[in-house]
Amino acid sequence: MGVGSPVASARHFMFSGTVIDETTGITVAHALNADQEVMVYQPQNNGNTAQVIGRCIDKFQDVQVIGERSECTMTADMAVLDLLPDFYVPRNAVKVDGKEFRLKIYKGERLPAKTPVMVLDQKGELRKGIIRRPPFTDTLLETKKMNNLYNVMGIGAADEGKAMAITSPGDSGALVLSVPPERNDNAEDDELFVYGIVIGLYSWKDRSGEDNSVTISNVLGGIISEVFSSTNIIERLRNIPVDNIDFTQIAQPD
Repeated sequence: MGVGSPVASARHFMFSGTVIDETTGITVAHALNADQEVMVYQPQNNGNTAQVIGRCIDKFQDVQVIGERSECTMTADMAVLDLLPDFYVPRNAVKVDGKEFRLKIYKGERLPAKTPVMVLDQKGELRKGIIRRPPFTDTLLETKKMNNLYNVMGIGAADEGKAMAITSPGDSGALVLSVPPERNDNAEDDELFVYGIVIGLYSWKDRSGEDNSVTISNVLGGIISEVFSSTNIIERLRNIPVDNIDFTQIAQPD
């Protein structure tokens, strides 16, 4: 379940990363049902071979996030996975231009428009772009392909003009990452933030009739604690406070 590893149900490819330890993972929920087996597909000879790596414990479409002064609904589209013992990921990391970066869930302030990001797609390629639409809500969707959206980010190419998504169908579950700084002069530069998980594509026509699209991502830092507060999940956390859940806390096997 390492970053960029292709993970799938019997019908869908997804991507995700391990959260707490070698037994617990996350991915997008819209392709899974509770108790459904999850498989990884590995290239072999002239085709792919499938290996069952675990099952879906629970799935979450939306979560209620309670702040100090307000409560809001956020789209999670997240499934929590119970991974089999022989499927082990020693660390969550990604290589960019030959250098390996550790990953950490972003829990800072709301990200503004034009924040540079990159997405690791289903082919293992890094797609660079920017946040075109900071967290927005659309409760008037009429398509069966996507439910109402609450506080999701819209990500597109950095070009001026109409918005263009940087992912394709099948990239759901890809991690939305920060971009490495231009200069790597200290140890902190060995770490990238995970802003969210890709949950789909969003398209519309502008006033001139031009087609626009963005890659849609949940806001991982806002939903991860709420998801792992579920009574069906919290028993797995080994007394780790949900506010401390992060990609960087993978426990090493005995």
